[in-house]
Amino acid sequence: MTCVNASKPSHEDIQMCKRTILGEVTVGRIPLEQARRQVKRVMRPELVDAAYDEILLEMATNLSVDSAVTNSETYSAPGAAWYHPSTVGPCWAHYLSKLTAARSPALGELDRQTREIVALLANPNAPGSRRKGLVMGSVQSGKTRNFAGVAAKAADAGYKMIIVLAGMHDNLRDQTQARLDEQLFDGARWYSLTAAGQDYEEIPGPEQVLENMPVVVAVVKKNTHRLARLVRTLKDVSPQARRRFPILIIDDEADQATPNSKAQQARISAINGRLRDLWGLVETGSYLAYTATPFANVLIDPDESKDLFPSDFIKTIPPGDGYFGAERVFGLSETVDEQGNGAEGLDMVRPIKASDALSLRAPSDRDARQVFDPEAPESLVEAFRWFVVATAIRRARGQAGHSSMLVHTTHYTDPHAALQARLDDLVNRSLEEVRDGDMSGYVKSWKEEATRVASEATVPLPSWQQVAAEIEGVLASVDVIVDNGRSDDRLNYNDDHPRTVIAVGGGTLSRGLTLEGLVVSYFTRTSNAYDTLLQMGRWFGYRPKYEDLPRVWVTEGLDDDYAFLARVELDLRSEIESVQGSEFTPAQIGVRIRAHPGRLQVTAANKMWAANVVQLGLSETSNQTFILRANDAQHNVGVVEELLAGLELDPVPWQNHRYMARGISGSRVSAFLDGFAVHPDQHWLHDPENLSNIQQWISANAAGHSWDVVIAANSRLLAVDGATPLGSLRLAGLDLPCLNRAPLSGSSAERLDFKAIASPSDRIADIDPEDYGDSPKSDDAQRRRIRRTHAGGQGLLVIYPLSGQSKAAPPPAGERAWRMDMPVHDPMLGFAIFFPAVNDATGDQGTFVSVRTTWEVPDTAEGDEDDAIETEEGAA
Repeated sequence: MTCVNASKPSHEDIQMCKRTILGEVTVGRIPLEQARRQVKRVMRPELVDAAYDEILLEMATNLSVDSAVTNSETYSAPGAAWYHPSTVGPCWAHYLSKLTAARSPALGELDRQTREIVALLANPNAPGSRRKGLVMGSVQSGKTRNFAGVAAKAADAGYKMIIVLAGMHDNLRDQTQARLDEQLFDGARWYSLTAAGQDYEEIPGPEQVLENMPVVVAVVKKNTHRLARLVRTLKDVSPQARRRFPILIIDDEADQATPNSKAQQARISAINGRLRDLWGLVETGSYLAYTATPFANVLIDPDESKDLFPSDFIKTIPPGDGYFGAERVFGLSETVDEQGNGAEGLDMVRPIKASDALSLRAPSDRDARQVFDPEAPESLVEAFRWFVVATAIRRARGQAGHSSMLVHTTHYTDPHAALQARLDDLVNRSLEEVRDGDMSGYVKSWKEEATRVASEATVPLPSWQQVAAEIEGVLASVDVIVDNGRSDDRLNYNDDHPRTVIAVGGGTLSRGLTLEGLVVSYFTRTSNAYDTLLQMGRWFGYRPKYEDLPRVWVTEGLDDDYAFLARVELDLRSEIESVQGSEFTPAQIGVRIRAHPGRLQVTAANKMWAANVVQLGLSETSNQTFILRANDAQHNVGVVEELLAGLELDPVPWQNHRYMARGISGSRVSAFLDGFAVHPDQHWLHDPENLSNIQQWISANAAGHSWDVVIAANSRLLAVDGATPLGSLRLAGLDLPCLNRAPLSGSSAERLDFKAIASPSDRIADIDPEDYGDSPKSDDAQRRRIRRTHAGGQGLLVIYPLSGQSKAAPPPAGERAWRMDMPVHDPMLGFAIFFPAVNDATGDQGTFVSVRTTWEVPDTAEGDEDDAIETEEGAA
């Protein structure tokens, strides 16, 4: 690429050129970029570029996307008073114009997020300033769009070189390069050292390049040899020059290969060592990690200054509207509404029988893997048929874009080709059957699946006749490919030629890579690590205009793992937001991660060596009883009566049919927890060790804190059917109207699983709304802040009288019933506990803590794959 000419055209010439460019756009109905190229044929290129810049600036200033786009607010993040985006810079304006042309949504929100992040970076105009931070996104939520915006604004602010570390796979690096080439880079402002299909190679005279060229950029695979070349290049730049030329390192998929996986052996893993070398050469600049799964990153030793722990800041960016994540797909056992309807997830998940999964499991012996030739089991055939039907539905709706199916059975590459051959046979055989008039399999799939998630549809469902007319064409267009480290036929999408693809793969499909138009995921591979499981969830993301069609086939039990991880993710975001809102840095107070009570581990064990084990950190956390037994009902009434004995229960003035008592001691709460009976599956309370840890925590950390108790009776007297009286329960001399809480389908008197009984606002049930006024309270993090500020250090118990006459709301037509009517007739009690805000992570606990418990990882746990990827893809 070439640098723009330094001569400055006159104002009159620029105005004339602007009119010429805009005239081409108006008369020829062509894009602005094309008009620029045409005008360059008859006018001086430097004049056209100057006029084009002014047009972009005017566009950015007047875009009707959101007032945030031109808001000149200065962000007051620690160390970030330098950033005053009072004008729209040319790099950001160019990027914004590209996004606008592509009709990319929520540009105002993107502007706000990127400016907040740039404000946290090191000041590029202060030589010697250095900062390290991390941005937590969501899987398949648009992180590339975000860090491209950060790169544009950083370049406008004065950063001279931007290095994008684009994962460990060639296809992800190429995909990232292509996106940045298309939307961010242009020849007038960026000088690129890499290109599509061309990773980084050393360049001669790098100091002169930095001196003479516009912003220098490189998109580099995280490969030891590529990184070594980049390190050698920067070593050829004098320290004085590096101090003058600020560098921004953006580490995409930062939890992969970046953390040191050999620290426990007092060694440094290869890629971590190269990245340390690279960061060590940055005299002025920032290291910015991006990942949806930062578990390993926040467990890097914060005392190791040369390593890449995000010591200065961690920030979360929420996914946009329409995002399908673990919480939405698999459900989250946190809260319900007043009628007992909770976040059960969507009816998109289909179980794969253990026998089917076993038939596809590749042997661990390499020789055996090379001859492994599995049959396509019935569940895979069902998934394939739905993929064909769903793609036909999209075509019948007029959606002619890409359509993809993911088949992920193993991270070993050897068996992929054999499975590809089986799927090719299935496609060909199915096409012959349809041409012979046999549509029975697709009729069955249509009847079983088409209306299962109808409530999510944003466009009408076509008739079967319309869909059937598309089936043969879909089958004829299906292309089965293998995408792994050894395959030649990589997964590439071209918007001008929509593809219908079944992608068979392993590691390359489970990290960063976007599968366009993903409709069906078939997944038999398992993992014991939070980050691996979440990253493998390529089905997360946006599905505009086909929200009702995606399906996920997973092995039995994996859906429960993902439901748990939804809660882990919510907890982690809340924890990070608490750090953001405090005066401390991540290095000073650390980030806690919820531990799984069974086999799952936070990340690979070799990345957790610096973590201190904390059995429970309960400050500002909550829990609830949602698995109960009918036989315990009377006993629990007695336990609650004992808790309330001698207390004065007053009506809650700001909420009808609720009562509250204040000033309960911590010891009384501990005794209540000890006495309340739950089903053995309610591990947090039933397990004696867990209960003892909670009681010890209350004694050690909250002995001086009093507690409030709220009785959450119902404001409605009838069940959701509008006819059945819910009845009342006599407690502490009061007749309390019972709540409608319908248990999950399959519950029984011996095991009533409600998944959740608490309502979202119950965290602040004892706080007068006048105290917090107009403070935002729409999400859990905001409600935590209200409690921290206005609860006076109080803990809170909320008691729920549950009606034995509770009814399940009928599901939408064609959809599965997630809940059932209460199978018992007598009322019962449940409760939620909200622990007070205390400093429970100081002193002997160390500066960095996790909640990893003392359970052992089973022998079948997968090891860390990062070190194997370079061998798989080659050293280049």
